[in-house]
Amino acid sequence: MTHDESSSPLVPADDAVESSTSDDEPLSDIVSEQDEQAQKFAAEFLKMVIRLRGVQINRDDYLRQELRKRGTDDDTIALALKTTPVQAGLTLAQLDDLAATTITFETRKSAAISFAAGLPGGFAMLATIPADVTQYYVHAFRVMQKLAYIYGWKDFLGDLNEIDDETLGKMSLFLGVMLGVSGAASSLTTFAKQIARPALQKQIAKRTLTKTAWYGPMKQTLKLIGIKVSKDSFAKGVTRTVPVIGGVISGGMTLVALKSQSTRLHKHLREIPPPGVDAAEYLAALDDLGAQADEPHVLAAAREKVKGATDEVSAWVKGAGGSLLRKVQRQPSDQ
Repeated sequence: MTHDESSSPLVPADDAVESSTSDDEPLSDIVSEQDEQAQKFAAEFLKMVIRLRGVQINRDDYLRQELRKRGTDDDTIALALKTTPVQAGLTLAQLDDLAATTITFETRKSAAISFAAGLPGGFAMLATIPADVTQYYVHAFRVMQKLAYIYGWKDFLGDLNEIDDETLGKMSLFLGVMLGVSGAASSLTTFAKQIARPALQKQIAKRTLTKTAWYGPMKQTLKLIGIKVSKDSFAKGVTRTVPVIGGVISGGMTLVALKSQSTRLHKHLREIPPPGVDAAEYLAALDDLGAQADEPHVLAAAREKVKGATDEVSAWVKGAGGSLLRKVQRQPSDQ
């Protein structure tokens, strides 16, 4: 689904605002209309992104592959797929390690593609939105699904050909947590406790998510994304006027943003007790793990791990930029 350039702009031009205000139209009405346009644009954009190939993560395939990499036996893997990784006996430390690995993988992948898309002639995914902007949300959706599966959630995208308001609402809650939207974290926790956990425990395929649980945060998230995508689309177009520098900026911004926002979601999801376990025991184990993580040698090791991952991506981006620059210099100029 592409955005129609012929439609009214997301943010009215100055003359349009002056015309509106001169007719005594209340400023609140203008702002409300702009918010509505931003929400509508974001909803259409996100529905399009969700349908792209590679966005949907199959829960069983993902968990099976990752647990097998870590030497987990077949019986434990089968139980993790049938229930949750926690119920299958995986420790919180193991889940956290898997989550950190997942975030690093998706961040590196997104930064690499964002670098390429920041160059002239990059991947043309949408006519009006730069590919690296779209790619960011592709990997945001991918990482949110993977993190959810690690901490006990089931498949929640369903039929990609029919993205209803409830599905969009649930995805918006996850995005809202990543973006720090007010109310999104508490709404996601409420949804997990009142809808997701009981549904999993009772093997209920579907339960209606009441509109009041997600409507407010969803509107705020969509408004933020609608405005952000529009602004980023303009900014990304500017960075591509200087090819290699534009690529480095695109990749670097994606790396920092996606990593920090994925970490925010990870921190929240791990604090929600998964279904099938004693909530008090789970939270106690979480506190114990947190106390261990506060020990100086653990903090130092964690900082080194983060620094190593960041340096590796930075080196890749610099190397790719230098390689492309050398290729450009070797090419004969047009006569």
